Amino acid sequence: MMHMADTHRQPFWHLAAFAWGFAEATLFFIVPDVLLSWIGLKRGARAGALASGLAALGAGLGGTVMYLWSAAQAEAARAAVLAVPAINEGMARAAEAAMAEHGWAVATLLGPLSTTPYKLYAVLAPDAGAPLLAFALVSVLVRLPRFLILALVPALIARWLEPRVGMRALALTLGLGWVAFYALYWALTPS
Repeated sequence: MMHMADTHRQPFWHLAAFAWGFAEATLFFIVPDVLLSWIGLKRGARAGALASGLAALGAGLGGTVMYLWSAAQAEAARAAVLAVPAINEGMARAAEAAMAEHGWAVATLLGPLSTTPYKLYAVLAPDAGAPLLAFALVSVLVRLPRFLILALVPALIARWLEPRVGMRALALTLGLGWVAFYALYWALTPS
């Protein structure tokens, strides 16, 4: 049962999920999955699903901003994205090759399965012939499944394990897991 104090904090989590989705689709370098997994763990599946939808909408808007920037100033937008930690020219070339081989939509859909950040696809989309509205829609659809998984899995784990180990242990494990993930990712991914 939600306490009165929790109802007042809900808009903060909604705004945070949307803003983080937007920020990471532009130039922020930590995925919203960190926040979404925390929301799923601490607030449950329904809150995690709602936050995931809002993060996907934020990511779609952020991707649209990057698309528009690239359409106006392609080199500046590309240089800014390549300056983000753990993004490099090799990733950009791989994304361009995938877009040339499979088309922008398929490449953008498959991009989240690789280590190539979505923001690269956003700045490359205008040159790949992606129509703005179609790219914006695909952006939301591409991000939503991963966001949902990374919010709902911790919610399910918490439901099963919290009575056995406690929320503090679960939250600590989640936090340490994200620290380890990023330490490894940044160590293995040159900028």
